[in-house]
Amino acid sequence: MNSGIDNTAELIVADLDPFGQSGCEREAIHLPGSIQPHGALLALAPDDLRIVHAGGDTATLLGTPAGSLPGRDASAILSSDQIARLRALLGPDRRIERPLHAFALHAPDATPIDVVVHQSSGLLVLEFEPRREPAPDNSLALVQSMIRHVQRAGTVQAFCEAIVAEVRAVTGFERVMIYRFTADGSGEVMAESRVPGVESFLGLRYPESDIPKQARALYLTNWIRAIPDARNAPAPITPAVNPRTGLRLDLSQSVIRSVSPAHRVYLAHMGVVASMSLSIIQHGRLWGLIACHHGAPRFLPYRMREACELFAEMASSQLEAKVAAEQLEARLRSTRIHEELVTRMSQESDLAEGLIRFHPNLLDFIPGTGVALWIDGQFTGLGHTPDAAQTEALIGWLTANSNDGVFHTDSLPLIYPPAKAYADRASGLMALSLSKSPRDYVLWFRPEVVRTVTWAGNPNKPVGVGPGGEFLTPRRSFAAWRESVRLHAEPWRASEIEAAHRLRLSLLEVVLRRIDGIARERKSARLLQEQLMRQVELGLRRSHDVAQTLQEETRRRVSVEADLSQVLRRTVEDQEAERLRIARELHDTLGQSLTLLQLGFEKLGQVAPDNGELQSRVAGMRSLTAHIGQQVNRLAWEIRPTALDDLGIQTAIQHLLDAWSEKAQVQFDLHMTLGDRRLPPAIETTLYRVLQEALTNIVRHAAASHVSVILRLSDQQVTMVVEDDGRGFVNPDAGRPPERLGLLGIRERLTLVRGSLEIESAPGKGTALYARVPL
Repeated sequence: MNSGIDNTAELIVADLDPFGQSGCEREAIHLPGSIQPHGALLALAPDDLRIVHAGGDTATLLGTPAGSLPGRDASAILSSDQIARLRALLGPDRRIERPLHAFALHAPDATPIDVVVHQSSGLLVLEFEPRREPAPDNSLALVQSMIRHVQRAGTVQAFCEAIVAEVRAVTGFERVMIYRFTADGSGEVMAESRVPGVESFLGLRYPESDIPKQARALYLTNWIRAIPDARNAPAPITPAVNPRTGLRLDLSQSVIRSVSPAHRVYLAHMGVVASMSLSIIQHGRLWGLIACHHGAPRFLPYRMREACELFAEMASSQLEAKVAAEQLEARLRSTRIHEELVTRMSQESDLAEGLIRFHPNLLDFIPGTGVALWIDGQFTGLGHTPDAAQTEALIGWLTANSNDGVFHTDSLPLIYPPAKAYADRASGLMALSLSKSPRDYVLWFRPEVVRTVTWAGNPNKPVGVGPGGEFLTPRRSFAAWRESVRLHAEPWRASEIEAAHRLRLSLLEVVLRRIDGIARERKSARLLQEQLMRQVELGLRRSHDVAQTLQEETRRRVSVEADLSQVLRRTVEDQEAERLRIARELHDTLGQSLTLLQLGFEKLGQVAPDNGELQSRVAGMRSLTAHIGQQVNRLAWEIRPTALDDLGIQTAIQHLLDAWSEKAQVQFDLHMTLGDRRLPPAIETTLYRVLQEALTNIVRHAAASHVSVILRLSDQQVTMVVEDDGRGFVNPDAGRPPERLGLLGIRERLTLVRGSLEIESAPGKGTALYARVPL
């Protein structure tokens, strides 16, 4: 059930089962067997349009009682033009994915009626709603005005506040809120607009059980849910089951699905008579709701609700962009500090000093009240941290219980009881592992924050005992109920955890380079000792000691190299998986949404074909939507070309060169001899990314006019050659090209597939890149 927010999770509440599952979580809310009594419903067999189900106020709206309609032909109720419209909607290869306005008619008392249709349970479902309030003259202009008013907001919070203000101004509801789901499944009212005298729910928290899983699933299916008058009892559907199939009618897509008795009581306890909910969806997940409440009946016409639904979809897209922009800003700040830390670490002889002595330091990189380094058994701290002994014991616990490179928790005392002694310094822990043996760590700490969470009623008592104690009824009190949370710190953000992973990779690289330097110094010492060995016995003993030290350093080098290789491989795989996911999301989810949006504009245009101004505006919006779709497809291609997965590297490379030729003044030649053979996916991805980086370097730095790309297969080896006629560069070591960042990235990618890289270049002679990968 909903604590004053959700308007579709109207559930009958029964006793808890032995596993703690409530009746709310068990109820099939999409099969209520009834509708709201202000409207009417007919479910028709699609082949002959014979009435299978009927329900609601058909006597007033259609002139015939519901009980006498099943089995009759729809032509007895509808005109020939209306029947023709239904048959057109049921044409070949057509399916009504979402409810749509089919036509309008008039009741016997001349009341205008909107007829909305959808398909469900193998039937064509017609829902009849009397129009009791005036509809907007121009729905599209209304949506455009609403979007203009909210898009000026600069932050996510300001955007949400603008949304609730605009929805209340347009719809006239007494209270409009945005209810956002949190990471633990509960929810919080983060924005609210209300008329004076109406109770405020701003800042209240609601437990996860208020909106069960099946209700959240319906929010993803339906963008809007309206309850014009929750006081009226539901009207049953006749017959209860389909005589042909024995199944109940699925009302998941219904716009007049009934309200359960428990939810009607629940709304009455809040003083709410009419309500409407609009979904806010981000990346295919339910991010939150726009919830509207009113103390009197509100019969919003279908065209007004249709405009609100379209506004919710467009606002969700803009909100998604604003959330991404805020995350990007935090990521850029973290990246700048990360680069400064890496530069300093490369220059300082003492790794710990380089990380914490200067600004920005580790506490600037990831906010906390203290940071500690445990390197080679030595403790170094900054700010408020546990002492050396406590940190050493914590390191031992981490070694035994954490296998990941980055461990984080905001409630350390609850999983590591000794931490209760210093909860005021370390209730929150982020631990970054640098090596396995010995275990070297960077640790961030956050203190205990005794938080007071304000709930809408006691979250541990979401329901109360009803009469006789046989059933449970919705709780009657929605007064603020406060709960103190102990032994918890401020949670670590996803961006902070990601930053720790990136820093770990950089630290591993620095440590590896330091070990390389130590190994070279030890090798020189060993050679010197070998010369002294021939002179004195003491030299022999010293050389033996040095050899043992070198063995230890070599073992540590192997361990760190293994860690680095694993991290690099996972990073590359994660990058490609994330590129593929983002490309799929852009192409499938956002692309489909834009297609639906364009179809929506087409339907809006069909409403008034003789309205020139409307047609012009619809055409403009369709053109804008098509342009956005083209940009989305281009962006999805640049992030991860689908041809690489679906058609292979040869097609992907051809497309890549075509794209570069359009935006760069360079002539490209392509020669490929793979035939119809496909390479392993990892090798295809690696060669494609190598070519991308090579072309980027050529266009940015080489000033070339001609580029030749060769991809050939021979002797169980695939070879890629990228040659340009640009300015070239000095190659001081014939066997070792300059370790520029781009070339270093290419070399690392090739290493992960056992490949090799060779560069031939000279000033004014161009550059040739040879990438070879064994099969």
